[in-house]
Amino acid sequence: MPTVNYVPKKDRCQFCGREATLLCDMPAGKVVSHARGLGFNSTVLTCDKKICVKCATRVNGYDFCPECVQKIRDARKGVEE
Repeated sequence: MPTVNYVPKKDRCQFCGREATLLCDMPAGKVVSHARGLGFNSTVLTCDKKICVKCATRVNGYDFCPECVQKIRDARKGVEE
């Protein structure tokens, strides 16, 4: 009998249900903080949806979920005048 590996729901790909080993790297926002004497610090927030290797699209070392890939494809190209 084959061995079936149980994957807890919190560790599953949000798109297919396989084991998620990656998080989406699409920038989703930025947090700027200030500490007296240390200046400003900027942190980029990412989408962070859990994705498996099969659902991820890797570009230059960054992994994107199917939803973010679609957002990139749907983005308007150029500027209307």
